[in-house]
Amino acid sequence: MLLQREEGKRYLYIQQASKQGFMIVEVTKPEAPTLLKRSAQANQNTAGNLEMVSPDVAIAESPERNPTTLVSNERPTETVRLLDLSDPKNPKTLETFNKVTSILPDGGHGLIYLTNDEGLWVLRYNRPPRLEPAKKKPPCDSESEIAAMPPDCD
Repeated sequence: MLLQREEGKRYLYIQQASKQGFMIVEVTKPEAPTLLKRSAQANQNTAGNLEMVSPDVAIAESPERNPTTLVSNERPTETVRLLDLSDPKNPKTLETFNKVTSILPDGGHGLIYLTNDEGLWVLRYNRPPRLEPAKKKPPCDSESEIAAMPPDCD
């Protein structure tokens, strides 16, 4: 599950094992949740991991179904979908990657590293601006209060 907030509303995205797609539930009032949408697209089983990497971008990982053999040296692969959650009620798939063997979100730099049978992918997304600490203003004296309006001092 992951929680998305937009314009004073809270949306919960629920992904369940053995079911396709996910549900979007508005939980602004937790005592009265409202089911908004069941997203179930053919051949897009999202049973797996759903991870928020920025306020507008999420990663949905699901194991790929490989033919079972008695002995296999291959590591299981995943299908990874990058989701645009800028409109929380209507998430969109930005890109789908198949046969993914590893993935690493780097939120500090707004990057996602992903490897599959095609090689290494380095994906960039917009990340929210960092909050800068408030600058400490010098103490006010009689001259500084007159010099600038509003005064640039405390």
